[in-house]
Amino acid sequence: MEFSQITNDNGPWYCYFLRNTQPKYRGLTYIGSTNDPKRRLRQHNEEISGGAVYTHGRGGGWEIYALLTGFPNHVNALSCEWRCKKPTGNPRAKPLPEHRGVKGRIIGLNHVIRLEQWTGQCTVKNCEFPITVYLASDIYGLFDMMGLPKNVTVLEGIPGF
Repeated sequence: MEFSQITNDNGPWYCYFLRNTQPKYRGLTYIGSTNDPKRRLRQHNEEISGGAVYTHGRGGGWEIYALLTGFPNHVNALSCEWRCKKPTGNPRAKPLPEHRGVKGRIIGLNHVIRLEQWTGQCTVKNCEFPITVYLASDIYGLFDMMGLPKNVTVLEGIPGF
């Protein structure tokens, strides 16, 4: 599937998980939300201006290994991003060791995707809209498919750019 088939400049909204493929920065991850993953990835890799401070100066090499789609609005996408960064829901807690790194982020996502609501800011409950989770082939087997909500579809492979 070509990425242009599922995105445009006005939406829809996405939550994305990045990992760095550079040997020096292997293991670094970043979670964000956007309405244009292709542009955002280029920003993180410093091909164009913008992107998060955290990802700059890390040798480029960022790639998407998980992409969530289907959010009804920006608020729900931001709430998902926040909760994926804080799977326990505690805003002041540092990530638990089991939620760090690529594998840890997927373990956190396994929990977060099953929640009725990510934060009190959500304008639509999670069960009220379809969510599609795209996972890189090497990550797909780490995701727990048992007991997924009916509105969640998990697919192997990240849409191409």
